[in-house]
Amino acid sequence: MVTRTSARHAAVQVGEFAIGAVASYVAVGAVWLATGAPWAPILVALALAASAALVEVKYGAKATGFVVGVLPTAVILAGLLAAVSLVLARYR
Repeated sequence: MVTRTSARHAAVQVGEFAIGAVASYVAVGAVWLATGAPWAPILVALALAASAALVEVKYGAKATGFVVGVLPTAVILAGLLAAVSLVLARYR
């Protein structure tokens, strides 16, 4: 059975997604700026992914928007910044 989503619930999930995405950008970006190492953003992304999975297990559907914001943003940004680090290291 499919349940209907209210406008309020949808707005809350969109807000959670935005908070999760911004938190991922800040955490992964800050570590990359601080270290410049290609492996550091990947470690932070793995930690964020693990914590997001634990949040999803503990809170279930209440935190889905946040988890969906954190997981792909952290992983994609970490991969991008690791690649940029390797390119910059090659041309220095």
